[in-house]
Amino acid sequence: MQLVAPNVPLMIAGFTAALIITTLVHELGHLTAARLLRIPVRRVAVGMGPIFWRRSLNADSEFVLRAIPTGMSIGVPGRRNPDGTQRRPIHHDVLMAAAGPIMSLLLAAFLWGAAQTSLFPTWMQLWLASTALLSAFLGIANLLPVPGLDGGHLLLLGAAGLGLQLSPEHEMQAHQIGVRVVAVACLAALLVTLVLRFFGFA
Repeated sequence: MQLVAPNVPLMIAGFTAALIITTLVHELGHLTAARLLRIPVRRVAVGMGPIFWRRSLNADSEFVLRAIPTGMSIGVPGRRNPDGTQRRPIHHDVLMAAAGPIMSLLLAAFLWGAAQTSLFPTWMQLWLASTALLSAFLGIANLLPVPGLDGGHLLLLGAAGLGLQLSPEHEMQAHQIGVRVVAVACLAALLVTLVLRFFGFA
């Protein structure tokens, strides 16, 4: 039996396409919720890393294209004014935070269902199933109660609803620390995986 060597460039292209699609749909969930709830969107950014190009959409918002064209993010005004008063009801922020994971899970269900049909060739079915799993992972992982993730937002919003509210500055610091912790954890997991593969343990 002859083994076929994997097409590494094709695998990288497929994973990149899956990553772009899943992150775009996730952030479109947040964006759609913000629009429906009439929460002003100050920034729509596509990609990661340093800013490559930006354009003002109107007096209060801008579109930003970053150097690495994977992922998307939106920026909205904080839920509280500088004096601590609420800009909008807490449940608006709860809905906006939950919309991303919900969209990710809906996309996962749709792609998984599409992968089970005979409408696509085998390689496309495999890609659809893999993208579905990636989208499901993105949705579930974002629900972890870690500041910087959607679950962290929901945790802090729930605490605020119970009267346990951080100051705007401390809340921002918590999210920034959470993002750094998640980034370090992802890099560590990637490094361990690469080392295990290099020594033949994975």
